[in-house]
Amino acid sequence: MAQQRMDKNTNREGLFSRIIHNERVAVKFDYFGELVLHPGISLGIDYTLSSKNWVTVHWDTELGGYWHRWNNTALFAKTSIGTRFPISYMFVDLNLGAGYMHSFPAGKIYQRSADGGVEKAPNWGHAHFMPTFSVLLGWDRSRKANLPFSIHIGAEAYLQSAVNHTFIPHVAAKVGFTYKFKK
Repeated sequence: MAQQRMDKNTNREGLFSRIIHNERVAVKFDYFGELVLHPGISLGIDYTLSSKNWVTVHWDTELGGYWHRWNNTALFAKTSIGTRFPISYMFVDLNLGAGYMHSFPAGKIYQRSADGGVEKAPNWGHAHFMPTFSVLLGWDRSRKANLPFSIHIGAEAYLQSAVNHTFIPHVAAKVGFTYKFKK
């Protein structure tokens, strides 16, 4: 019975190790900020679907958030499909995706009480649909120098749904790196 438990643990570690050390999988870390005044971060996985000499198609999934002082704090989960066009050590990356954002207003929320007065309301936040588009420029050290990382900078445009029955456009700066555990 103890041997069976050890075999199960070995299989679990083997599966995790196979996922992390797959040459198609990379880990991403980004500064995700609406300009400098609304800082945020995102952490994600980049999975290469197809790779040729002139184009790479990848699927990204990210979790993150940002803080807009005196307005709101937002958390998001998003996914995107992208195409990366390499130019020697450099690349241009175009991504199109969608996500879920939950924003929490900064400050107290009030509502009308049963007796017609005003009372403090719970702050559960608001759900938003988040379609995204990003353009990134980067430096890929894994192409010719065989190093397992790349660095990128660019802009992401996204829409925030369900605010007064309309979409609010946003632009965020993205600066970050992608690391492959196995090349």
